[in-house]
Amino acid sequence: MVKSISNLFIVGAMKSGTTSLHNYLGEHPEIFMSQQPKETQYFVKELNWSKGEEWYLSIFASANGARIVGESSTDYTKAPRYQGVVERIAQFNPDARIVYIMRDPIERAISHYWWEVRWSAEGRPMKEAVKSVKDIIDTSYYAMQLAPYLETFGRDRVMTLTLEELSANPQQNLAALFEWLEVDPSFVPPSLNRRDNAATEKVSKVWGSSYISKLRGTPAWEALKRIIPSQVRASAIKTLSRPVERDFSDVNQAIDYLRPIQRQQTDELCQLLNRQFPEWKTLYGT
Repeated sequence: MVKSISNLFIVGAMKSGTTSLHNYLGEHPEIFMSQQPKETQYFVKELNWSKGEEWYLSIFASANGARIVGESSTDYTKAPRYQGVVERIAQFNPDARIVYIMRDPIERAISHYWWEVRWSAEGRPMKEAVKSVKDIIDTSYYAMQLAPYLETFGRDRVMTLTLEELSANPQQNLAALFEWLEVDPSFVPPSLNRRDNAATEKVSKVWGSSYISKLRGTPAWEALKRIIPSQVRASAIKTLSRPVERDFSDVNQAIDYLRPIQRQQTDELCQLLNRQFPEWKTLYGT
């Protein structure tokens, strides 16, 4: 049997609608998207690279000759924390297509902070955390993350869009994406109106989250996922969660700190892509 090889990579950005986009693509009859796990993290040396190509290819064993075989891993755009990802993907499949979905960089950074609160035992005020956790600003530095993909794969094999565009005109933007992927552009995903991760921020702290964060991606974690049904895992997380109060004055201080940094970074993105982003209201204060 010929093994299916992934030819589509949703590489980020984290907290920018990648889950929704992954699910929409996975509903298309000509597309197979990774399921267990959704985020393979295979091309990150520090995470799952050591599991080997056989493990990676096994994720797509059910692709059944789909025209497009894809995966989504937001850790693929977390430079400089993770290095060499683009080169490993290109070596694996030089003809791959890359999709990068972005979001107002300040909104994304805020969402990233709440993720750190929930999963990584972050307890500092938002402004202090975004100044200290380098990943938060770097992951919103879209020009830096995107440029290596454009240089390696070429502009014709890299598709960019924003969460705001997808939310405002989902059917139109998905049709354009399907056409670019050379699959039926008239297909409308049944779950198009469902909201996923980036749409609603659930601000709660999971008891033991720092340990869970360290466990994720390890063989022990994968073994637990095989043994414990996803519904049971979700129920346990809900049970162990406790609400976290938002301090909106702290949010405003963080925005004031982030705005000049991320405006400059977005200027680089505008030059890189030769387009503007008027939909990013928080960034521009409009």
